[in-house]
Amino acid sequence: MASQFPRTYDFKRIEENAAKLWKDKGVVEKAISFDKKKPLFSFLEGPPTANAPPALHHVEMRTIKDLVCRYKLMKGFTVPRKAGWDCHGLPVEVQVEKKLGLKSKKDVLNFGIGRFNSLCRADVFNFIGEWDKLTDKMAYWIDLKEPYVTLDNSYIESVWWSLKELYMKGLLYEDFKVVPYCPRCETPLSSHEVALGYNDVTEPAITTMFELKDAPGRYFLAWTTTPWTTPGNVALAVHPDVAYAVVEDSEWPGKQFILAKDLVAKHFKNPVIIEEMAGEGLEGKEYVPLFDYFVGKLDKPAWVVTAAPFVTTDEGTGIVHQAPAFGEEDYGNCKQHGLAFVQPVAENGTFTNDAEDFAGLSVKDADQLIIERLEKDGLLFSKANYTHSYPFCWRCSTPLLYYALKSWFIAVRKFKDRLLELNEKIDWHPDTIKHGRFGDWLANVKDWALSRNKFWGTPLPIWRCGSCKGEAAIGSVKELKEKADSIPNGELDLHRPFIDDVKLKCGKCKGEMTRVPYVIDCWYDSGAAAFAQFHYPFAKGSRELLEKHFPYGFIAEAIDQTRGWFYTLHVLGTLLFDNLAYKSVVCAGHVVDESGEKMSKSKGNVLNPWEMFGQVGVDAVRLQFCTTSPEMPKRFSAALVSEGVSQFLIVLWNSCYFASEVLAKAPSARDFPNATEDKWVISRVNSALVEVEEALGRHEYHFCVQALKSFVIDDFSRWYIRIIRERASSPDDALHYTMRYVILRIVKALAPFAPYISEEIYQLLAREKAESVHLSEWPKPEAIDAVLEGEMAHARAVVEAILSARDKIQRGLRWPLKRASIVTKDEKVKNAVRKLAAIIKSQANVKELTLSDEFKESKKKVKADYSKLGPVFGSITPKIIANLSIHGTSAIMNHIEAEGSFRLEIDGQMVSITREHLITEIEIPPNFAVVQSTCGEVYVDTDMTAELEAEGYARELVRHVQQARKEMGLTKEQPIAVTLVIPQQMQLLKNAVSESAADVKLKVGAFKLEIAETRPEHGKFDSETVARIKGQNVEIFLVKG
Repeated sequence: MASQFPRTYDFKRIEENAAKLWKDKGVVEKAISFDKKKPLFSFLEGPPTANAPPALHHVEMRTIKDLVCRYKLMKGFTVPRKAGWDCHGLPVEVQVEKKLGLKSKKDVLNFGIGRFNSLCRADVFNFIGEWDKLTDKMAYWIDLKEPYVTLDNSYIESVWWSLKELYMKGLLYEDFKVVPYCPRCETPLSSHEVALGYNDVTEPAITTMFELKDAPGRYFLAWTTTPWTTPGNVALAVHPDVAYAVVEDSEWPGKQFILAKDLVAKHFKNPVIIEEMAGEGLEGKEYVPLFDYFVGKLDKPAWVVTAAPFVTTDEGTGIVHQAPAFGEEDYGNCKQHGLAFVQPVAENGTFTNDAEDFAGLSVKDADQLIIERLEKDGLLFSKANYTHSYPFCWRCSTPLLYYALKSWFIAVRKFKDRLLELNEKIDWHPDTIKHGRFGDWLANVKDWALSRNKFWGTPLPIWRCGSCKGEAAIGSVKELKEKADSIPNGELDLHRPFIDDVKLKCGKCKGEMTRVPYVIDCWYDSGAAAFAQFHYPFAKGSRELLEKHFPYGFIAEAIDQTRGWFYTLHVLGTLLFDNLAYKSVVCAGHVVDESGEKMSKSKGNVLNPWEMFGQVGVDAVRLQFCTTSPEMPKRFSAALVSEGVSQFLIVLWNSCYFASEVLAKAPSARDFPNATEDKWVISRVNSALVEVEEALGRHEYHFCVQALKSFVIDDFSRWYIRIIRERASSPDDALHYTMRYVILRIVKALAPFAPYISEEIYQLLAREKAESVHLSEWPKPEAIDAVLEGEMAHARAVVEAILSARDKIQRGLRWPLKRASIVTKDEKVKNAVRKLAAIIKSQANVKELTLSDEFKESKKKVKADYSKLGPVFGSITPKIIANLSIHGTSAIMNHIEAEGSFRLEIDGQMVSITREHLITEIEIPPNFAVVQSTCGEVYVDTDMTAELEAEGYARELVRHVQQARKEMGLTKEQPIAVTLVIPQQMQLLKNAVSESAADVKLKVGAFKLEIAETRPEHGKFDSETVARIKGQNVEIFLVKG
């Protein structure tokens, strides 16, 4: 198989080959099936909604989830993975409404709930084919044949079971509260849904004047950023302990104003305080309402001042306008004080006929008209634009209202301490989420507004008696059938409108019970996946399955799910099972373009995943998502991929192609590696494996990719293969073993990240018993020799220093150097150079190496580096520089080498000067070049003898002939005849060829090598090349053997 390894990296061919293998061998099914013999690693898939095509950010999340599951499978776990589809709620309803041109709840009712929900059911599967196709293409291995689907009756039944459990515990209750509310969708939202849709907006903020009933001309000043709420005003609130003042100002003749004393200067240019009082002294004061819409129509007090501790003087006037229909604190304060409740706004967000001047207007559209009306009536003190963060509907982008209405809630707040306690046991990635974004959210948790005044969703299974108002919670289909008078038409679809027609007989008064007209928050559906995917507790074996899987070992989604799915899973796990829902969670950052800008259609920077797959391949796309820390934004473009991970894959492929030529030579025996370079590369690949596994354990996938790239490119391709290139030209059992060993470990470690190329290389070069690399065992690190790795690092540093010296003197690597002298006092460096001298000589092309503590032909001089001293020592830097000039170079450097620093006393202060604070200048003889390196100082003798020059010519010639062979497409085994036409003035080259003919012939695979005076006749050669060597043209003619 190794001999069939293709020369070029072609990701399309690789993907086709691997996909066919997986299909033919049933590899995916074997990977995701449950194996009772193995320990379980439980994973829970967050369900997407398939009413839109999958996007690039879905590839990001699925890459993370897939690589973790693949790794755990290779580590010996069974990792069943069930797909899931989220089918209910606003995301679906809003989309169907748009398609139908429906703009309100009334429109849906006129259209028909049954017809509407049928279209919603169909819509959620509109793009399931595209999702399946993408899932298959990106090699996200998950069970698509038996997914959990939140619209299935079995799933809904499990959700009903959980809701009844909460109801029976007294945790599911109905109440009249102010809740976040979408006027376009005409439904309340939960606090975690609200958190998904904040945007900065600039709106009018006004300060209004409320005239005291018993003191005409005296006004309370109250500030608000929601002018539209003023028709619903019922009270004003002051802080009982804050100092308030009555103020006059010449700009407002005949008027007096009451506001917090500390804020007077903020609102008046020429204030005169004529009276002061504490807030409690204002309590009970009556004022004239801004609008008279409800005057004489209320059965409770209104338009009075209340004392409330939530009032602050941070902004505004220290007096807060109270509209109980539109504010949670307003409602609670007014209810506590026994005040009236007024509601001038309908559920569609327009003013009712009560607010006759604005009837039918959207509240936001009425803002300006209300301001104009207040100004006309002389009740507008000031107005200004105000920029603040405001919530919008997470599905339709309509500005939300805070709106009082009757809803069903889950009593989450009373579990705050337990939620926080269990959060401490979760392994968050990044860990800052635990006590930051998620922990803060839990610390301020609110009861869950569960019910939705909508149509397509899991119906709330609460029935209420029309006679005695008694309630019943239904927790199963069986219970429903037992208590129902009948099932209309014999059908059992648990959705609306069918379930609305199911009537129960009241257990108390025998009256008829009707279901309350709500569906539930679709986030509850997805949060119930932990147990509902098994049809718990009804399906046979579901209890055992949940016990094994729960809490789940791993989940992962985008970081915004801390307020979404992560939160609902955690709440339901706590309230239903008093346990974690998941042990480990990865929060991934969003995908951005190559400039770091958020991707959006309006900016035109959204990338299609299929286009990316076609341009750079699936493996490269997956790897790109693993090049930065998971929680960080992922910069993405085809150019970034091509410049980065694609180059890594190409280097890997080219290295494996080279290895395939080694592996094509069948070993005569299993000869364990004894060469130093073989032992080193075996040690290094295992060290890289350790790095990958440790980073996987920390969910730092970018470090995994860095470790693999570093090994493949720097260690394997640019170093090891360079060293063994000549060995590879003939059969070498130890080399054969080493190559296969290293490649097998590379592809296994790479398999979770780049499944296609790993599979192809495994099948072609390193196949074991396992029919797929993804079904093989994760390799155990072994044979790590840290000392040898350290020695090789020193040797490489010496080689790099010599190569840097070559750059200085502009002498190519093919032209040998006479001598290199390494000057160091580091014994580890000296030992490494002695032990690995042969490798250093061959890789640096140097004839001789010497070691010493000093290079006697050189002179050193050190001087202060002001740019380094200044930032550290400030004003005393000039004195330090002057002091250093007094001491000799050797004295300073001896101290630094012996003690790590040179100490000086400056103005009674001891300062330590290190090597970093100094600039070292070295004077050397003209025939030497020097480079300072981590290994010490490396001096290169630049003298070029005739012998060295001849060798250089020969090496140059070999390179050009080998390039010509490559261009002809010849294999190493195909022999050639070489004819050279060398200019008369290049006698050295002629001599070099003549003296080393045998060696040149061996290296270029030639059975014949001759120097001719003139070029061969046309037609008598297969290849013609003109090589430029030392400024002269050398003609090379090749004939195939």
